[in-house]
Amino acid sequence: MKETGEMSGDCGITMQNIHGSIKPEVSYHISKRFRRKEYEIEAVQKCRDWAFENTPFNILCSYMKEKNTASSVTVMANEKRKADEIADDEGEVTVVYAVTRNQWTLLKEKKAGC
Repeated sequence: MKETGEMSGDCGITMQNIHGSIKPEVSYHISKRFRRKEYEIEAVQKCRDWAFENTPFNILCSYMKEKNTASSVTVMANEKRKADEIADDEGEVTVVYAVTRNQWTLLKEKKAGC
């Protein structure tokens, strides 16, 4: 937080094994008292933009348990779409969301009014 210097969370790109393939993931963690203030949406957006502007990645993923609706809202607010579902040994479903470089480019052009 600019006002206090307090750390509200972290966000970054990590390489994850998602359904048997290593893919770049935008992951984030926000302290409980800072949740639901849209900090996570802004952090994921900045990370997504940085990755497409500075890496050769053509896709960025995020994955979470199906019941984690708050995280699903965050990734969908950053133009990620549901790409896959994976059931684990306990029967819980993990949902994979993704955005491609082409989708991101179209989004940027739309926002720029092109």
